Amino acid sequence: MSVVLGMALAVIPFTTLPAASAVSGDPTLVQLGSDPAQLRQFCYSTRCGDEEWRRGSALAPSLTFHDKRKARPALPGSQRWISLWAPARPRDHTASYSNNWRVGTRYHVDALRDGPTRLGLQLGAGYRLAPLNDDGIDHRGAVLRGAVDFGHRINDRANWSQRIQFEAGQDGSTFVKQSFGLDVSLWPEWTLESDFQIRHRETGQSGSESAESTLKLRRRF
Repeated sequence: MSVVLGMALAVIPFTTLPAASAVSGDPTLVQLGSDPAQLRQFCYSTRCGDEEWRRGSALAPSLTFHDKRKARPALPGSQRWISLWAPARPRDHTASYSNNWRVGTRYHVDALRDGPTRLGLQLGAGYRLAPLNDDGIDHRGAVLRGAVDFGHRINDRANWSQRIQFEAGQDGSTFVKQSFGLDVSLWPEWTLESDFQIRHRETGQSGSESAESTLKLRRRF
């Protein structure tokens, strides 16, 4: 019985795919249909899990398989943007201060700052604790203070500056100081600085005025 079954199996042919000669059409499609293994995507890694599939077929160079992972949609906020930076600072600022002779607050604004000419305005209020410790009136009490700063760059080597500051008390006493300065660059490390100051104090019907000047040669290390 087993001998007869073996002879029957040997006679009956087994075919899983039709022969290429039995199918008519495009030769490329016929060859792909006869060998489905060529439709597998190629592995370009240094070590593949299916090393038995080699890119040795003549049809392999004409086949292109696109990686679907590259077509993922970009999530919101994942785009890269060019970073921008501007060295800008506000034109005005407020500050509070306290020391051994005065406490108060002030507001400063730069009216002109971009260019060769500078102009700054300052206004504040406070309370003087001790007189004559700095430029101001000569008695204690609430005060109103202010200043005007002006500067101009004459050329690459010379700068002119001027400052007017004042302080007024409750009883009508006032103090005004004017400063003038001229700085000239002689060499890259040497600068000639000149300064002239005028102080004027007035209390009631009396007043006093003084002036002083300085000339300095400064070297930067």
